Amino acid sequence: MRRVIGKAGGMEHSLRTSAPPGGGFLVTPFPTEPITAPETLDEEQQQLAEAAGRFMREQVWPRVEEIERKDVVDGEPLAIRLTREAAELGLASLEIPEEYGGLGMDLLTSMLVSEQLCGCASFAVTLGAHCGIGTLPIVYFGNDEQKQRYLPLLATAEKISCYALTEPEHGSDALGGKTTALRSEDGSHFILNGQKQFITNGAWADLAVVFANIDGKYSALIVDLHAEGVARGAEEKKMGIHGSSTTGLVFQDVRVPVENQLGPVGAAPKIALNILGVGRMKLGFACVGTARYALDLTVKFLHERKQFGRPIFEFDLQQGKLAEMTAWIYGSESLHYRLAGAASQALADLPAGHDASEEMAVMRRFGVECALTKISGSETASRVLYHAVRMHGGYGFCEEYTVERLARDNVVDTIFEGTNDINRMVITGGLVESCFLGTIPFQEFLDDVHDRLASEAPPATDAEGYLGAEVGIVEALKRALAYSAERVFVATGKDIRNEQQLLLAIADGLLAVCTAESALARTVQLGPEHPQAEVRADAVRLLLDEAERELARVCATCIEHVVPAPELARRREDLARLLPRTPRNLVALRRRIASHVNAAGRYDLH
Repeated sequence: MRRVIGKAGGMEHSLRTSAPPGGGFLVTPFPTEPITAPETLDEEQQQLAEAAGRFMREQVWPRVEEIERKDVVDGEPLAIRLTREAAELGLASLEIPEEYGGLGMDLLTSMLVSEQLCGCASFAVTLGAHCGIGTLPIVYFGNDEQKQRYLPLLATAEKISCYALTEPEHGSDALGGKTTALRSEDGSHFILNGQKQFITNGAWADLAVVFANIDGKYSALIVDLHAEGVARGAEEKKMGIHGSSTTGLVFQDVRVPVENQLGPVGAAPKIALNILGVGRMKLGFACVGTARYALDLTVKFLHERKQFGRPIFEFDLQQGKLAEMTAWIYGSESLHYRLAGAASQALADLPAGHDASEEMAVMRRFGVECALTKISGSETASRVLYHAVRMHGGYGFCEEYTVERLARDNVVDTIFEGTNDINRMVITGGLVESCFLGTIPFQEFLDDVHDRLASEAPPATDAEGYLGAEVGIVEALKRALAYSAERVFVATGKDIRNEQQLLLAIADGLLAVCTAESALARTVQLGPEHPQAEVRADAVRLLLDEAERELARVCATCIEHVVPAPELARRREDLARLLPRTPRNLVALRRRIASHVNAAGRYDLH
């Protein structure tokens, strides 16, 4: 679909409204087509999500202390026993095809289940590592014989899996690992030697997807962890997720049958990066669920705890923080559902009879969006928990109160699946690739921006309809960020990969824009007649205020660094015209949002 979004300098620009992956939301107009949101889920998706949430509330939450101690029940760790019980409900086999014993659900449905696995990160990590990064490489890259042999056992959690990529000297540089797999003299086996580190489920797993050099090319193997020559390291003494297993794995002359080679020789980059993309999105959803849980716990505490003779909730400062937490969660979950829904739809649009490689090709195109969800979810949880701990006062620092554990556990969310700094590099690197390959209409969008600047009319847009002023602000923010990114691309060329501070700044801008636009699009989609229209619109306005301030910082960072001194005054003037700065009564906004949350007694915008 195409629409005319405005005139500048007497020229009309027709731009696509549906955003292509790879950062396309930046350079396409505000979405007029429906986006995926919690309110658009079908009954089956809702039922599966509720089943996962009920399992957490009834089976996991009551036993959190036992899980955190790594208690053993009838000879097996409690976390593993619960993983097998979850598998009986289908929670370990959502993405395994039906012909191999799974449910064969779509991407979005698996994300909804991840979102419900909150309240005990140790269990969520155990289950997630097994059915996610421990299983999906076989789902997507295994041959039929490997799928027949392993997937039914993984679907029921009869066998527990893990993912062995990181090495002691290779963390973010994960594809530079030194583990080797040499062919035996008779060609029937690989002889595996090397060491892996920080392996989730390391002490408990029966098999592992292990990455190693074969013929000098980084490749993947399915390895039986009970084989001779496999040694498991001691449990890491971690800040959080105490109830999960994190160990090293050592391989010394381990014989691995050649039929356990996963994918062709040299396929490790394709396997590792594609699986990490899905994992990033799942992690983001899980973090959004954690943020909502933390907010609900905090609301309950604020109502129960009294100081100076009245509930803490009545104090204005606490209301302001609660409103910010609510807006942050609303923005992040809107972003998650929008981007995961788009990826899920792209997968659904593949022709009948397609193979797994085509699905992975789709996920590669959504690499920017996967990284955005991971950062958004993990950092939203961090910000919410920062407030939650302090709003609990001294109790927030005590193990007796759940927010203390949630805050500790959340730290690793910013490290898992690639640190958030690495993911920011992925975001901007992916945007650059999309621009230069022409897969997003970057130049077309910039032509419109420059025509607007060249005209006497102000560049800002006043859109019509519900929340039209807010729509205009979002489109102005996108123009300002695209303008600044163009200056960086022009000035740095191929050296942009070395301008890491600028890469991170642009990623921050993309995150702020996507969050605000996603929340606004969801709110517009629900319409002014929705019973929560006012509080949702107020949350959007808080997010827009943050986005305006963040874009001012990001754009100035870019322009001030790369623009030559003789041009600087003109570029600053352009930015001043492009960047909106809207006066808002933020105190009143926060009080209205807090009043709604107080009346609901929880976060109820989901």
